[in-house]
Amino acid sequence: MSRRRLRVFVDAEVLVVPHFSGIGHYTLELLRALDALLEGRDDVAVELGAFVKQRRKLRGYGFRNLKVRLSPIPVQVSQRLKMRNLQFPLDLIFGKRVYFFPNFSSWPTAFSNSVSVVYDLSFELFPQFAEPANRAFLSSQVRKTAMRSAAVVTISENSRREILEFYGVPVERVPIIYPGVDQSQFFRWPQPAVEDVKRRYGIRGKYILFVGNLEPRKNLKNLLLAYESLDPATRQEYSLLLVGARGWLDGEIMESIERLRTSGNLVQQPDGYVTDADRPALYSGASLFVYPSLYEGFGIPPVEAMACGVPTITSDNSSLPEAVGAAALTVDANSVDELATAMRTVLGDEELRDEMVRKGFAQADKFSWHRGAQQLLDIFVEVGAVSERQRANHRYSTQRPTRSEADA
Repeated sequence: MSRRRLRVFVDAEVLVVPHFSGIGHYTLELLRALDALLEGRDDVAVELGAFVKQRRKLRGYGFRNLKVRLSPIPVQVSQRLKMRNLQFPLDLIFGKRVYFFPNFSSWPTAFSNSVSVVYDLSFELFPQFAEPANRAFLSSQVRKTAMRSAAVVTISENSRREILEFYGVPVERVPIIYPGVDQSQFFRWPQPAVEDVKRRYGIRGKYILFVGNLEPRKNLKNLLLAYESLDPATRQEYSLLLVGARGWLDGEIMESIERLRTSGNLVQQPDGYVTDADRPALYSGASLFVYPSLYEGFGIPPVEAMACGVPTITSDNSSLPEAVGAAALTVDANSVDELATAMRTVLGDEELRDEMVRKGFAQADKFSWHRGAQQLLDIFVEVGAVSERQRANHRYSTQRPTRSEADA
């Protein structure tokens, strides 16, 4: 007997929206690795749902084994339906299959099971760092998503604990798929390549690097204050390079940036823009990477930095100790003095830096997109099998016995 083909529909909105976020990167890299896993297989069919006008962008990613399925629902309409709680069962359009929702919120389904990704609960735990409308939307949507999904994928042990506590979801329904690091890109680049990228961005000399959106949750305020507290000779030797787009509530951050910019010690690209292709070179050229975030669902930039051979300092909160292990220095994000002391310590101790680099390479090796894609495929298979058993049980329970069977 031939095995039933597993069919998966992916809500690919996050790949075609104008602002490509960290969630977009996570989804894209996971799907690229899944695409490679499916090479030569005919027992799994994965479709990426996209509105007609976005199909060209979706096809531009070059997937070989994930097919584009045109959706009649524009992204803007989809968002409005979610905000107004007017979603209809998505499988009434696309049929029975496993549905994958990689961006916090899901659609209901009438006769199919779904897998969703909830990255963290920062909107619940730190509402002051979220835009009010987005916070209200997520508070409403994520609870429903957690309740109706057969599996709620998350990205760290810390996030899983929060989901279990906040929504009461059984632990077996909350698997972890860690973000990966593409080590064909994120490795220690040779110095000539680093210097070429630095030249193109107008970066000179040694620098301390931060990568992330310029928003309160990333704790740029304390990073800037810690950097300012370093002695003038250190700041003269090491500039502070900020790579990241402006975020929400960034007024106070921008004031501090302008103050430091006038001293000539701070480097920032227009709009914070650096191409994905150039980011590994800028990591590789850094003397130190500092990421003092107040909260992270995982925190991939420190792991990327370690993969590029950069000693790293990050916070001791949320999932960050889990991400960096024993390879980085962790500090109290609320203590400017502690952060500044850690920066002085690492910059002043070559032996410590060498040890951190060695440990960093080993820690970064733990995070693989290929491994994550295999986990995701296993989850699809398991959820699909549950769906088939449910359908078989439903058929059995709804069969009426014949008269002779009833009389027997």
